[in-house]
Parts: sequence; structure tokens; C-alpha cells
Amino acid sequence: MYNMTIDYHNYSVIALLVLMGLNFLLLFQAKSVLPYRKKMAFLTPTIAVILGFILFTGTIMMAAKHLEFTLANIAMIVIGIAFIVLEVKRVKPLKYLKDLPHAIPLYRDYAKKILFVEFFIILAISIWMWL
Repeated sequence: MYNMTIDYHNYSVIALLVLMGLNFLLLFQAKSVLPYRKKMAFLTPTIAVILGFILFTGTIMMAAKHLEFTLANIAMIVIGIAFIVLEVKRVKPLKYLKDLPHAIPLYRDYAKKILFVEFFIILAISIWMWL
């Protein structure tokens, strides 16, 4: 059961990285706010569900290890919280963005920085855990 949970955890992280790549693609292809907002209305909850699954499987693995707080576990908890905060910061301005010609380039610059940080921290912790 523990090995199965590790596999689910790893597959969920891979799915999150794929969704982050899709997020980059949609952001760079966006030409207008409204179509992009509609796409994000589907993608954002999907990312949240995958992140929830990652946190859930991580909790199961910690419980199986008798709540042993190792450096890796603490790092993953901190990164999970940081990812949630960054996602909220990235998505919140989209709610109030008006459909003006200059709106999407301004949002793209803002969101691109946050997406790069999110992608880097997920990739970095994944490489650390997989090696």
C-alpha cells in the first residue's frame, strides 16, 4: 500500500508539471482576456484537485511512517503552502481584469513570473526526491 501511494504521489506530481506546461502554453497564446479566463476556469480547479491529491497522498505516506518529520517532508509541506499562495496571487488579478487591448500583455508579464517560480519549485523538489 505504501509503494502504491508513492506511485500515485509521483504520477500526481508529473500531472501537475504537465498542467503547468499547459498553463504556460495557454498564457502565451492568449490574445484576449475573456477566452483566457474561460480556459482558466477549467484549468485552475484541475490544478487545485491535482495539488490536493498530492497533499493527500503525502499525508498518507507520512501517516504510514508514523508522522516522522524528515527534512524532505518539511520541505514538501512548505512548498505545498508556497504553491497555494502563489496560485492565489496569480489567479486573483484575472478575476478583475477588464477586456482591454493592453490587459493581457500586462497580466502575461505578471503571471509568467509566478508560473516560472511555481514550475521551478515543483521541478526542484521533484528532482531532489527522485534522485
